[in-house]
Amino acid sequence: MVIDSDEAAWRLLERLMSGAPASPPKFRVWPVLDIKLSGEDYESSLNSGQMSALVDLKDVFGRAYSVVAHGAYDMRRLKAEEDEQLQFTTKVKKGSSILETDFTPLVKAFSSAVGSNPELSLIAALVLGLTLVSRPVILKHYENRAKQLEIEDKKLLLASIRPQQGDKEKLELLDRAVRKLTSRYPQFSQVVPDARSAFWRFAASSVDAESLTIDGLVLSQEDLELLANKRSRRIGDKQTIHETCTVKYVRKNGAHYMVGLQGKNISLSAKFMKPQLSDTKITKLFKHMANEEKIEVELEVRVVDKANLSGRLIKFKLKA
Repeated sequence: MVIDSDEAAWRLLERLMSGAPASPPKFRVWPVLDIKLSGEDYESSLNSGQMSALVDLKDVFGRAYSVVAHGAYDMRRLKAEEDEQLQFTTKVKKGSSILETDFTPLVKAFSSAVGSNPELSLIAALVLGLTLVSRPVILKHYENRAKQLEIEDKKLLLASIRPQQGDKEKLELLDRAVRKLTSRYPQFSQVVPDARSAFWRFAASSVDAESLTIDGLVLSQEDLELLANKRSRRIGDKQTIHETCTVKYVRKNGAHYMVGLQGKNISLSAKFMKPQLSDTKITKLFKHMANEEKIEVELEVRVVDKANLSGRLIKFKLKA
């Protein structure tokens, strides 16, 4: 049997969990994690936090291998040749930052090198691969994070994370496989939570991106801020207001700009970002600031901590 896709891996896992015999599979370009980061600062590059999160995923594999092969969830138990086998490659391609992380060598090493219980080792390899690259499991990683947020933020994030038909059955199959593995190797129960934490850290390191796409799941910058817990925990109702202001400053902040606005009734730093953001509009803002001109603005604001305003600049024009 050739495993060259998530669906093939799910079918084999279901077969193994039903007790049906299965010949040793051949892993062909699976599992591979595809990620796309879009934004002004992303052109064939990653930041240190994102690379660290990818290394964390590799370490999850190493510890899982160690618990099955050596009885301890500890990479220090790995032999030098085992650690060498459990390596992966990440290619960052042009066109935004498009990552292709090939975990195939890890799965091959896991399924073939752990010989004390070949069937359990193969189940463990499939569980790990699906945990790292399968869309239903990745959705679950971020859904669990959403449930830890404040009610309003949770609703916003869950709106972006929509399960597809069949996802529930796949997740139940994965849970059964994890229970089977932990009945033999209790420390294996830490694998999925550790992988989930690595995915969270990758999102938290990507808050300056305009969007993050993982296996078809698109997370906007606002979604990433929620996952990174960089929004205030006490956010009031969103309102649209119009005000006459002067521009105090325009500062670049990753893929967006922060615009200092002073009006008769407000004083705040407003985020200016796509889709409203453009080079032409930024040039106009700098001109209005330099000339100390008054502009009419449309802002989307929230009350934060009962007093301060958090705002986003939607429109502006020179006051007539």
